[in-house]
Amino acid sequence: MPKVIESTPTQRQLKFTLWLLIHTPRHVAFTDLETFFGEPADVLHHDLNWMATFLHSFDLVVDPSVDQRVAIYGREANVFRAIQELLGHLKTSDRQTRYVLDAPTMETKLAAQVDQLSELETVNIDTWQAVYNYLWTLNMRYQYGRVKRASLDRLFTPDQLALISTESAIHHWSQQCIDVVESELKVPTSLPIIESYLLTLRVWLLTH
Repeated sequence: MPKVIESTPTQRQLKFTLWLLIHTPRHVAFTDLETFFGEPADVLHHDLNWMATFLHSFDLVVDPSVDQRVAIYGREANVFRAIQELLGHLKTSDRQTRYVLDAPTMETKLAAQVDQLSELETVNIDTWQAVYNYLWTLNMRYQYGRVKRASLDRLFTPDQLALISTESAIHHWSQQCIDVVESELKVPTSLPIIESYLLTLRVWLLTH
């Protein structure tokens, strides 16, 4: 494969990388990718050069070696970070809710949740978008990928959990968001309790 890296990524490269990150660590067949993106396999194979370079900075690895399928491997926290970065590059409006998938019901529900947050905290446009992007990522990861989170007691001490819980209004809002995400999953799934704590912490950091 020739080592050709474009300095400015195309929309296809951004969306292709985002789509594989959503599915991590599942392998996606190139035949399915050809159909989804409307591009031949050789074009998508070429895009793996840019993808590998981009993902390297997040300590993520592209694996195209399994029977005409491709996957991305790495820690869940790094997958989330890479997705947030890509969503920033794909943003074209002040309140972007649609990226690589047409899911209007989910998008409307998540946007409504972020709007409700403005009743609890001061939420400017950038904060609104950052919170929405995180919820979008959470939904997409549990919808299409396999999420591997650390256990609650490994990530937080009891004192840290208690401190997060003192933000009762935000934490209650976070739990409602998790309920909304669960309601939109095609396969009924109960998200681990750690997701509500991570969301509460992220929102607190974004609004303070």
